[in-house]
Amino acid sequence: MFLFGHLGITLGIAVLLFRVLKIEPDRQLYGAVLVGAILPDLIDKPIGEILLADSISNGRLIAHTLLFALILVFIGIYVYNRNGALWGILLGGAALLHLCEDQMWLIPETLLYPLFGLAFPQGILEPHWWEYFIAAFFRTYSLAPDAAFALYSELLGMTVLTLFAGQQLTRNYRKAHEAAQVN
Repeated sequence: MFLFGHLGITLGIAVLLFRVLKIEPDRQLYGAVLVGAILPDLIDKPIGEILLADSISNGRLIAHTLLFALILVFIGIYVYNRNGALWGILLGGAALLHLCEDQMWLIPETLLYPLFGLAFPQGILEPHWWEYFIAAFFRTYSLAPDAAFALYSELLGMTVLTLFAGQQLTRNYRKAHEAAQVN
């Protein structure tokens, strides 16, 4: 999955949870969801595909493990118990959703690290690190049957993000309009 899929799908799930649990989210909670949605990639892609491009060349390392996501969730629970802030739980929960969106159960050596040993699976070595990102882009936005999941995830994510942005703009417009009528 690519950027818009992670951001949009995770945000959509969070908005549904906020409504079901009757939580009035603020910018901090939305921020925690959006950062958590891409946190595993923000950590692992630069390390695995740039710094270690000549050796392991794998963009799914420690931040794509269940261990990493659960540590974030437990830290979030600690923060919540200490001061009632939900952002930590949401950050960890969004990182956990990232693993589901990446279908990490298909790579149990990474998902369940370190149960299968301390080595991560070897990725495809590219002559230059930037070739990985170009190839990933074209694989994601391809009409090939094997790329359908990534493409549809991106389209769904873009749709959710567009609807969310429209809702926020409408809400802000109404508040500004009501405030102008009061004055």
